[in-house]
Amino acid sequence: MSGALPPSLDLARAARQTYGLQGSLPVKSMPRLAAALASDAGEVQVALEAGVDPGRRITVTGSIDAELELQCQRCLEPVRFAVHAEPHLAWVKTDEQLAALPEEYEPLLSADGDVDLKELVAEELLLALPLVPKHDGDAACGGFTEPAARPAEAGEVRKNPFAELAKLKRGK
Repeated sequence: MSGALPPSLDLARAARQTYGLQGSLPVKSMPRLAAALASDAGEVQVALEAGVDPGRRITVTGSIDAELELQCQRCLEPVRFAVHAEPHLAWVKTDEQLAALPEEYEPLLSADGDVDLKELVAEELLLALPLVPKHDGDAACGGFTEPAARPAEAGEVRKNPFAELAKLKRGK
């Protein structure tokens, strides 16, 4: 299926036949994702395939790509990042299935097999976001440069800032 994406992913259908989904979702349609961004503009390109693996597990694999605007943690200005996620999920309904899940899969928890597609895409992109977004170089960061450490002058002895606290603790 290509173009408009359905609102949910039917994992029970994947048990009967392998099928693929391709299309795009607006970032603003995913409030959890939009809350972590500097702007909710843009679209997310989704290409997923649901089916059954050789171990008879119902799986969802594919790729999710987006160009997202985050806040640079150096200059606090917007910075665009190309974010890519490759979900490798397996449907689990019980704790026993979760415990038996091979390491190559992440669990996709759903009691009835009906998964909200926007929530799935948002979760995968949130996991793929950089921990500390920042511009690539200092020049791109509005002229911001990392402060250089002041070199110690010849003969200067650097005092430990906690030395005075140690004296107080010892009662001196």
